[in-house]
Amino acid sequence: MDEIDIIKNLRDKYDQNSLNEAETRFKIIDEILEKFLKWPKNSTSVEKRINGNRADYVLKSKSERPLLVIESKRENVYFELPNNINSENNYQKIQLEKLISDENIKNAVFQVKEYCEDLLCNYAAICNGHVWIVFKITPTENKPWKKLPAYVIRNLDYFIDDYTKAINLLGYSSVVNSNSIFQNIGVAKRIYSELFSPKNNISAYNTPVNSNPYANSFSVLGRKYLGQIPTDDVEFMKNCYVSNKGYYDRLQKNVQGFLYDSLTPYFKNEGFQEFKDTSEGGLFGRSIVKTIKQENLDNVMILFGGRGSGKSTFLKRFLFHLRPIELDMYAKIALVDLIDSPQTADELTDEIWKRALENIDQDNFRNSEREEILNLFNDEFDIYKKQILSGLEENSDEYQKLLRDFLNSHLSNTKLLAEKISTRWKARNKGLIIFLDNMDQLSPELQDVCFLTAVEIARKLSCLVIISMREERFYRAKTKGVLDAYHTPGYHLTAPVVPEVLIKRLNYMREKLTYTQDVDFEFNIKSDNDLFTIQNFLQICIYQLAKKDSNLSKFIRYATHGDVRQALEFFKGFITSGYTNVDEISRRKYWTFQTHQVIKPMMAPDRVFYDETLSRIPNIFQLRNDTSSSHFTGLRILDILNNKYGGKSSTGFVDAKFFIQEFEEHYALKEDCEKHLDIFLSKGVVEASNRLEEYGSNIDQIKITAFGKYLIESLCFDFSYLDLVCLDSANYKEELNNFLVESASKELKLKNAGRMMDRINLRLDRAEKFVEYLAEQEAEEANELNLDTNDVKYADILNEAFIKEKERVLESATKRKDEGK
Repeated sequence: MDEIDIIKNLRDKYDQNSLNEAETRFKIIDEILEKFLKWPKNSTSVEKRINGNRADYVLKSKSERPLLVIESKRENVYFELPNNINSENNYQKIQLEKLISDENIKNAVFQVKEYCEDLLCNYAAICNGHVWIVFKITPTENKPWKKLPAYVIRNLDYFIDDYTKAINLLGYSSVVNSNSIFQNIGVAKRIYSELFSPKNNISAYNTPVNSNPYANSFSVLGRKYLGQIPTDDVEFMKNCYVSNKGYYDRLQKNVQGFLYDSLTPYFKNEGFQEFKDTSEGGLFGRSIVKTIKQENLDNVMILFGGRGSGKSTFLKRFLFHLRPIELDMYAKIALVDLIDSPQTADELTDEIWKRALENIDQDNFRNSEREEILNLFNDEFDIYKKQILSGLEENSDEYQKLLRDFLNSHLSNTKLLAEKISTRWKARNKGLIIFLDNMDQLSPELQDVCFLTAVEIARKLSCLVIISMREERFYRAKTKGVLDAYHTPGYHLTAPVVPEVLIKRLNYMREKLTYTQDVDFEFNIKSDNDLFTIQNFLQICIYQLAKKDSNLSKFIRYATHGDVRQALEFFKGFITSGYTNVDEISRRKYWTFQTHQVIKPMMAPDRVFYDETLSRIPNIFQLRNDTSSSHFTGLRILDILNNKYGGKSSTGFVDAKFFIQEFEEHYALKEDCEKHLDIFLSKGVVEASNRLEEYGSNIDQIKITAFGKYLIESLCFDFSYLDLVCLDSANYKEELNNFLVESASKELKLKNAGRMMDRINLRLDRAEKFVEYLAEQEAEEANELNLDTNDVKYADILNEAFIKEKERVLESATKRKDEGK
């Protein structure tokens, strides 16, 4: 008989539960070990005596070290296994703690565990002839032994239907030479030896898309009107500044479940105060006025806000455009821009002092007459005269040389000269307000240097220093002790409604695009027709941004989560992208952007294929480990944060370490979870209470953002998204990898040949194959990880969404073809 026939014979012969323990061992287990798994007799001890007890089988290594202890039970000792979604399979992994709820299994497990402990063996098995349960009796670093998954063989059909798996797991050569038990038993992970990455095999993966004839004009317009508002441009500031309150709040507040940029529990506990951005600067502005009027200087005030929330623009507007009358009466304001400052600590400190001096010396006092400068250093000069100039004639060459040395020395002493000028302003009843701008554009270490320098400036000049700082930088500085001496409550600026920012910018842009003779040279708009096209296109964008249900408005709101800077960058990519058909869109006054017309230019504006490393939009299906990684980890993280912790009655935050522990217990993918959280934090999909943007031990609490909700509820199930990310996703299947690589090459050829329908069909086929692969992977995981029946079946959602989308895409493509577009 061959091995398969041996098992079939055992299965057919012994199915009446009639064997006793000895017969079970001799007639079934002996046969399987010796004739199927090929264990030689000299590597198998039978009925080994251990401290008065008897172990049925001890499987040993070549050096006689015990590898696996097997305890056999009568065939009629029933092992009751839990019924779940995978009960039809011949094998699965089940947490040992669940199995020992059955009394027969529990007694056998603890009996063989005792034998293992006496033999110093880490692995055990119990068997009643048909059911085999193989498990680890020692804990891992993170879990007690009862929490580990046991490998359950449900019936003898396993050795027939899953022959290769059986041999690779329990066969003599696999156990002794390949350490297969260690690799698979007590390990709740799916381990693969190789990942395949399609994009690494597509030579033209970075092929650019440059088919937008208006890209050059839009690029120039974007640089001028979709960037930071210049400090000295009064008209730009007046027309384009957006506060964090106004008419367009409805775009956020009327959308059920929308999460907006707000003060987190951590910063509330630190005493931060949120304020409304009024024309007087709100609570923050009133505090500045109060500080100046009370001459309560020698202070550093910090304005906090999220990434790209408009902190710098708010301060510029308040200090230089809407300045309260009290500041004109009692203050002199200086702006120190750190955007191009040195990148070493010592040089940076010197540069900040130097720029502070240049900005507070608004009367150009450093170039004043000699007598005026000597007057400023009167105290120092009196001492100098007594000690150095005593006995010298005032008109003598020596006296004049020493006097020049005195002047040069004191004028080059930046800190002392700044102190003197500050004192001079105070004599005129003017306190100094120094604003250090763009501090958060520096590295974290240099931001610490900036803050310490700001404290030094405030003390030496007895002035008010204002800095803007992102919350996560405050947390890092606080934990390092840099901010230990800082006790004044901070002020948090909530970001404005992002579509309103874009609407104002685009309206202002349209106002500046009136006459061809004005725009030709500056914006490279060559004809009235081109100008008309651009104007119409911008107006359509404005209309779509103002509609809360439009795809353009939803993407901008959700995918940026209050990051105005990112929204502006997204939109610059959108209008310059080769995927944006400006001519076609501009011809229809009430054009409605379809999902793919927004997603593709936003995710991959200037390339044929998407690359997560170059995009703000993450690949939710990406495998982030070479081993033990799942395509569904990202979805599961967001699903749990959204549905379990995102309720309206709570803050939505959950302790990060508790969350990861919970995720590990359920999915056994701790490292994968941590790597996904690192990506999600950096891209704004998840936020931490202390606003850190990379995962580490300092992360306290986490919650899903509006962007995360958008991903889990809409974007990641969309055909356009799946089509883009499938080529960027590593996978476990070489056949799929080869298909995706070939598909990408064909797509480029079809694109260059202008074969639109063929290209659409190819992309649909590619996405469909990817969805089928994901379904296979999810089914395998359900089996390997013993997932509960109530776990979300993402493959079903993906497939249902794809079927609907496929029908819509084909209908739309056919219509465009019939119209000759």
